[in-house]
Amino acid sequence: MLQPNDLAIASSTGRIFTSGMRWTSDSVVGDGDLWTCDKDGVAKSLGTFMRTNGIEVSPDEKTLYLSEAGNKGGSVVSNVIHAFDLDAATGDVSNKRTFVDFAQLDQSEATDIDGMRTDVDGNLYVSRNGLGQVAVFAPAGELTAYINATSIDFVSNLEFGGPNGTDLYLIGRCKEDETKGCADVLKGSVQGRAFSNLQPSAAAPTATPTDEPNASSTDKSATSPTVRRCPSK
Repeated sequence: MLQPNDLAIASSTGRIFTSGMRWTSDSVVGDGDLWTCDKDGVAKSLGTFMRTNGIEVSPDEKTLYLSEAGNKGGSVVSNVIHAFDLDAATGDVSNKRTFVDFAQLDQSEATDIDGMRTDVDGNLYVSRNGLGQVAVFAPAGELTAYINATSIDFVSNLEFGGPNGTDLYLIGRCKEDETKGCADVLKGSVQGRAFSNLQPSAAAPTATPTDEPNASSTDKSATSPTVRRCPSK
């Protein structure tokens, strides 16, 4: 197992999924990996990749998302998100497919994907570490919005929180001083998956497509998202 980078939890089984990363100038398969660990502490490998980073589970726990990036000559040359069919009980994944390829989407493949989280409607929120943005994707893979951070250039992670679990917290390097860390809080109306799962006696939510991601806000620190549709396939 490489040094763990990020993790996601399937709450119905207590199973943890982790991504690992090793930075090299020229990426090869083995610079990233995917592991799972059950609630008894038994771990198993689910595969090796180039650099892996963001990882998340869908609200119905039937899909696992994993980011993979590649370097060449010390420069980042690719960033994609894979989707897998997930068996949350056994931890097994199958049917690997491309959920989004940023080279094809908007030519931003040189900007790394970082932390990822889903809301209860199944939308996937993706940190772009270098663009000061979060990209939001519907469950079917359609880009529905870009959310601009207000004080952060390098968004490294995100999570839902606040009193109702609908506030989106972003963290990363400050725009005004990159030696310091900043946090932005954006108000929304859709609850985060992890927050929902942590509530006592909460029923497991079902993922349903939505065209209204958690991007609307009345908070003065939040900016209105720029909506951009994916190219027709």
